Amino acid sequence: QKLKSLTAGASAAGARVHNLPDKPSDIEDDGEFHYGVLGPKAACDPGKPSPEARRFLEETTGSDRPRVYRNAVILAVPSKDGLEMARSRIVDYLGWEEVRSQLKIQELDPLREQMLAASLEQSRKSIPEAIRQAYSIVVTISEKNELQAFKVTIGSDPLFKIIKDDVRSRIQDTAISADALLPGGPYDLWRAGETARRLKDLEGAFAQFPHLPKMLNRKAIHDTLVDGCVEGILVLRLVRPDKT
Repeated sequence: QKLKSLTAGASAAGARVHNLPDKPSDIEDDGEFHYGVLGPKAACDPGKPSPEARRFLEETTGSDRPRVYRNAVILAVPSKDGLEMARSRIVDYLGWEEVRSQLKIQELDPLREQMLAASLEQSRKSIPEAIRQAYSIVVTISEKNELQAFKVTIGSDPLFKIIKDDVRSRIQDTAISADALLPGGPYDLWRAGETARRLKDLEGAFAQFPHLPKMLNRKAIHDTLVDGCVEGILVLRLVRPDKT
C-alpha cells in the first residue's frame, strides 16, 4: 500500500487506480481505463495467469455477472519468484528485530551495537526494493481476446510507465483522428451496410473489443468525435422528442 512506485503517474495519465482491491466488483465495469495492483494471492508466472487475476478480468460481482469492458482493465501482479524473494527479505528483517529484542537485556559494547543497528537498517531498507522488483507481471486481455500474463523488466521508472511503454500492453495515450473512426478506418468499428452508430457505442468500443487499443482516456474519444463533427468529417444527430 505504501510503495508509491507501483501506482505513481497512473492517475495523472488518465487511469483509475485500484491498489490492492479486495474483490472484482471494486474495479468498476464502466468503460473507463482501470489499473489494478493485486496482492500476493494473484501471483503468477509468465504465460500462466493466476485464477485470482483471471477473476478480476472476467467477473464483476460474481461468475454470473461477466465483465463487459475487459479491454479497459490492466493488472500488475507479483511473480512467484519475486514474491518469495520479498518474503525472504521480510523474514531477514524480522530475524534482526528478534536479535535486537534478545540483546536488550545485555549490555553491548558500542561496536556490536553499531553493527546490529546497521544490519537492522540494511535489512529494513531492502524490503521495498524487493517488493518493487516482485511486481513484474502484467495480466490483461490480448488482441486475440485471450488472457495473457507477461513479464516486464523493472527499472528506475514507475511501474505504470514501464507497463504503458510495453507494446504488449497495447495502451494508447495519444489522440485519435476522426478519420480513423469512420467506416473503412483502421479500427473496423462499423458493420457492413451501417450508415449510423450510437455515439456511446463508438466511445465504448475501445473498452470492450480486444482488437482495439486500450485508450487511457475515454474522453479523448468523445472529443475526437466532437472535433470530427466541427471539421465536417462526420455528422452528429440528436432526435428530438417529436422525432425530428
